[in-house]
Amino acid sequence: MKNFKKHILILPYYILLTGIFIFSPVKAQDARFTVVLDAGHGGHDPGAQSSLSKEKNINLAVVLDLGAIIEQKFKDVKVVYTRKTDKYLTLQERADIVNNNHADLFICIHTNASPSPAAYGTETYTLGLAKTRANLDVAMRENSVILLESDYRTKYKGFDPKSVDSYIMFEFMQDKYIDKSVEFSSTIQKQFVSYCQRSDRGVRQAGFWVLHRSACPSVLVELGFISNPSEERYLISERGQKELATAVFNAIVDYKRDHDRRSGRQISAVKKADKKDKSDDPVEKQQVNNVDSSKKTDVDTVSKHNKIENPTTDQKKLIQIPTFKVQFMASRKKLKQNAANFKGVNDTDYFEESGLYKYTVGVETDYSKIQKIRKEIVHKFPNAFIIAFVGDKKISVNEALKLNK
Repeated sequence: MKNFKKHILILPYYILLTGIFIFSPVKAQDARFTVVLDAGHGGHDPGAQSSLSKEKNINLAVVLDLGAIIEQKFKDVKVVYTRKTDKYLTLQERADIVNNNHADLFICIHTNASPSPAAYGTETYTLGLAKTRANLDVAMRENSVILLESDYRTKYKGFDPKSVDSYIMFEFMQDKYIDKSVEFSSTIQKQFVSYCQRSDRGVRQAGFWVLHRSACPSVLVELGFISNPSEERYLISERGQKELATAVFNAIVDYKRDHDRRSGRQISAVKKADKKDKSDDPVEKQQVNNVDSSKKTDVDTVSKHNKIENPTTDQKKLIQIPTFKVQFMASRKKLKQNAANFKGVNDTDYFEESGLYKYTVGVETDYSKIQKIRKEIVHKFPNAFIIAFVGDKKISVNEALKLNK
């Protein structure tokens, strides 16, 4: 009787263990392939800027397009976004999202800039030692977001994004994901050329903190240069953003197919998008005419922040459309982001006029929306008023309203 009771008590444990051995392989086979998409910068970190656009908005638009395509085409892929709105995240928070979701692939989307308006083309980075000054400059720019954090030296273990010495650490790193990262980067670059007809600046390596802290094959894509007027028009257009997103999607199709084959899974039947017609790209034609394509212009340090904010919040409209902002204060000296003078007003911008830094909030093409923003801050800044721009040219509000009719 005692032995019988003993077996009765032990029986549930045998059932549990049997279930684990039987169903664990099945669960592993059914586990979804996870892709984390990271739109670089965001919130009070705009990234690179020009008179037409801000990097953070281009990055987000392409990421949202890419995620939508993946979710539509793949049934066995889980898409995780580090951000889907205009918000700020630290580099470590982005890496934490990758690791907490046990990602199979991490894609950081960024937009390039250079002091030279002749620089153009796409390039994709993996983690490694920056062997050229150009690569180091790109890494320094993208890592500089760390400086927006308090006590960043402690949080990032003494890493200083401004110091060349800090990047020596990447020379001694052994990244077990490097081969797959380089392979995926090469596929992306091929798709940028074949699908989008963009200029290929190649696969590069540099010390990006967010790639270093992410435990999976990881790449950082530089879509193109907003400092090049022709390329910028492509980057801020709906067509350009969808094409770039589709090119990265095509690279994911190839990578996922190879991943399925190596892991013994059923190979995905998802197909790549067809190639677009190269003759249908006036932007690329203009670039070829204006720039010697046999010479690849190296990226140098980040372009200076321009004075005028991107005229649209979603990067889908062109510069000719009037936009409205609320000007709430002016200062003879440039103030830091989130300065006490702003009284808690977030996401401020500025432009220079008559020797003054004039601070604004909001960017709207709808006049009624900008009126609401003014009402929200008028108790803090009673003299706040609405101003208007067409591109980088300030115009009267009445003129802007007439253009909007």
